[in-house]
Amino acid sequence: MTSQLIQNAADATTDRTDTERFPYEGDRSGYSLPTATARGVLRPTDTSEAIGAAGSLDCPACDSETTNGAGLFACTDCSWEGTLR
Repeated sequence: MTSQLIQNAADATTDRTDTERFPYEGDRSGYSLPTATARGVLRPTDTSEAIGAAGSLDCPACDSETTNGAGLFACTDCSWEGTLR
């Protein structure tokens, strides 16, 4: 492997024609995005709050979506916070 960039010739072409729309043309559809799954249970940082269902990343308090930031999960709608254990 080399650390230098490989440069294409100025007259080189790609497989895609200039008339195609990127990334999909016409009625071609793409692949569905994978849904996140958990191999544990969301546990709250405050022990008096709700515990999540096994295999779910939904908020245990309000069933809304949670976001993961460096291992700390937080609800996008309420103030629930916790970790996946």
